Amino acid sequence: MNFAHKKRIQYFEEICRENKLPITPQKLEIFKFLASTTAHPSAQEIFQVMKKKFPRISFSTVYKNLKKLKILKLVREIEMKNNIARFDANLADHHHIINLDSGEILDVFAEQIGEIPIPEQAKNFTLEGVSVNFFVRDKK
Repeated sequence: MNFAHKKRIQYFEEICRENKLPITPQKLEIFKFLASTTAHPSAQEIFQVMKKKFPRISFSTVYKNLKKLKILKLVREIEMKNNIARFDANLADHHHIINLDSGEILDVFAEQIGEIPIPEQAKNFTLEGVSVNFFVRDKK
């Protein structure tokens, strides 16, 4: 486990404690898995990995934990065109390139695309973040 991964786990534990959310073995493993991958897995893919560690875990348990982690802003949910959400524990400011042909999701960091201007309509609100998705297809 590298330093950045350890820091994510520590942050996860801190946020759970602050919100009086029990740190169950399942919740911890779901977060550890997400924090260790750049693959942006779906809930179903996460469930398949968790089944190997917790044979009796239900899809519902995985999904409820993902929703809790999202509410606590420990993971991001990426909406896909096929309505199958993908999850990301990388909380650094970044955007995504989403390949509509392969389903692959790549991280694009803010410095790669420069500053994004805030629309005038958003200035009447408290901005919580900016997320840009580039939907692409393989070149033929």
